[in-house]
Amino acid sequence: MSDDDLRLGGAPPLVPGPSLEAEERAMRGGRGPLFAAVAALGLLLVGGIAFFILGSDDLEPYRTLGRNVNGIESEYFDSFWGCVFQAEERIGSNEDLQREIHERATNGGSRFAAHVRQRCMSRLDQMEPRLRALIPPLDLAPKVDAMVEATASLRSAWSDYVGYLETAEVYDEEDAQPRVSRIARGWFEFERAQNEIDAAVRERLTP
Repeated sequence: MSDDDLRLGGAPPLVPGPSLEAEERAMRGGRGPLFAAVAALGLLLVGGIAFFILGSDDLEPYRTLGRNVNGIESEYFDSFWGCVFQAEERIGSNEDLQREIHERATNGGSRFAAHVRQRCMSRLDQMEPRLRALIPPLDLAPKVDAMVEATASLRSAWSDYVGYLETAEVYDEEDAQPRVSRIARGWFEFERAQNEIDAAVRERLTP
């Protein structure tokens, strides 16, 4: 019995197939254009998506900055003043701000100082690092820096004023005025920078 008889069904006859060169020519002739078309379509899709993304995202940094700045202002800045004055109304002017501070210091003295230090100052402490963490568009970076500087100045001015109230036996409005003026300056600089950011964002987003 030969080796061939051991194979089930026997071995099929060998039939010469196409050569490697012929197969390559067939692939180039038949599938080559298809592959080229698919590749071209892929490039068009990628280019279109990239164009869409770049075009649509061009204004996204401004939207993001506007949302973040307004959120930080509401959560920390407005909240701080609401805590200081125990009221929800926004301050209208430097004069209003200084009058409100003097009135509460005159009536409350060291109790007012303790309230600000223990219950309100933490909002300014938390606000500055939040502002520093922002990544603004380059043209608005100076405005964000101005908000950071105003926050630091405001915190320093309040710390100085609270220390003054804690040691003053009788509140002297004239003597306290330079300290209150520093607070008002920090408030004004923060509001100005924030308003300028809002205006710039609105201008960018307006068609």
